Amino acid sequence: LEIIGIFALLLTACGPKDPLPSQDDVIVGKGVFVLNEGNFGYANASLTFYDPAVDTVANSLFYRVNGAPIGDVGQSMALVDGNLFIVVNNSNYIYKMNARSLAIDTTKPYKLQDFVSPRFMLPVAPDKAYVSDIVGTKLWIVNPQNMTHTGTIDMGKSTETMVQFGRELFVTNWSRYYVQGMVNNTVQVVDIDNDVKVADIEVGFEPNGMVADKNGFIWVLCEGDVNDATVPSTLWKINPNTKESSLMVTFEKKALNLAIDPTGTYLYFVYGGDRTNGGDLRRANVDQPDAEDSFVIPAEGKMFYKIAVNPNNGDIYLSDAKTYTMNGTVYRYSSDGVLLSSFDAGICPGFMLFN
Repeated sequence: LEIIGIFALLLTACGPKDPLPSQDDVIVGKGVFVLNEGNFGYANASLTFYDPAVDTVANSLFYRVNGAPIGDVGQSMALVDGNLFIVVNNSNYIYKMNARSLAIDTTKPYKLQDFVSPRFMLPVAPDKAYVSDIVGTKLWIVNPQNMTHTGTIDMGKSTETMVQFGRELFVTNWSRYYVQGMVNNTVQVVDIDNDVKVADIEVGFEPNGMVADKNGFIWVLCEGDVNDATVPSTLWKINPNTKESSLMVTFEKKALNLAIDPTGTYLYFVYGGDRTNGGDLRRANVDQPDAEDSFVIPAEGKMFYKIAVNPNNGDIYLSDAKTYTMNGTVYRYSSDGVLLSSFDAGICPGFMLFN
């Protein structure tokens, strides 16, 4: 893997006495961004970058480059046309910065606001992206180039994770906490060319993980009902052409998060824990999802939180949120489950994005 590297900063987590570098000191190359969520209400989200080729990490990069905090709850990231976008949920904005220098160009629009509570951003063209919202019932349409709102789509429900399949967008309806009367067991479909909702697909309760596989199907991991422990976690398969869904697995224990390997064959998820007790990493083959798979990465006291899989080599990244209030750790495993390395990150390491 060819590495451009990070100059000057690739050390360890920065301390309060670390001098702030000039913007020219940071050049990000191949590796993985880790967005640390921080504590709700404390505006202490942060950005980490890890270079696996030389096993080096830099923490608090956004602050060190721009001299300002990210904000309250770093939710997700997206890469568009050489720029990195950070969605900040509770602060209600999206930052835009150069993906190599991480510098904000203050001479141009660099912050997009006026959402209700943004969650994820999915670009479908250099000048068009969708932004989901956990509080509002509209899906936002934005232009990443000039950082403007260009429209909305009335979904009738809150929106969460998104997957593009052809010229359609599949959107999970995960949380009903803020939307009275909402039933959170659907995936909605949007016509990208006309920006209209065209279908509602019923799945299990609380669908929040979604990926596309090698066979042209979409998989949805549903957590179950947070208010009713008798409603189990389930795994569903959607035919994007017919809009039909099929229940593939009903889990005996809680299953959280969802990722897929580069071949589109193996689904990864955290199994047997919950949001306060760590579960193990398990996997399922899309061709035989209900078959027993011996692959496991045991938690062994870790609080596995988020999963990301390197699309180039299949390495598995697992974040350990620990207590959710202290700096966490990210573990890197081979596709065979062998621990390759680990590195310190910020508070509650969450969304991970490969550069």
